[in-house]
Amino acid sequence: MQSAAKRIEHYRNRMLSSEVDPVLAAVVEAQKVNFAAYASEYYNKQLLVHQYLDGEGVEGPEYFNYNAWAGEIYHVSKHQSGAGAVATATSLRIKYLGMGCTAPRLTAIAALFGIVIP
Repeated sequence: MQSAAKRIEHYRNRMLSSEVDPVLAAVVEAQKVNFAAYASEYYNKQLLVHQYLDGEGVEGPEYFNYNAWAGEIYHVSKHQSGAGAVATATSLRIKYLGMGCTAPRLTAIAALFGIVIP
């Protein structure tokens, strides 16, 4: 069995800042770059969605529902493509139609993300 001093020394050796700090710094830098790219792309898409909704005169709770739709469609567009994305978007559309959204607006917003719903 190890003595307490030996266990403490082993732990300190595993957590040497000279070894851990460079790894953590690299991880943080990668996270910053990835987030900046994601935020920039998502912001541009959201701007298009807001311009479309403002042009359509959408107000009130519907505005939030369409923004939620845009967020879900963005997620679908990043993780699926082709027929799978269309099938997922079609099933999600049923959910949003039940929330009072209109099919033409949902389809137009999905098209902004590259998903064409028939």
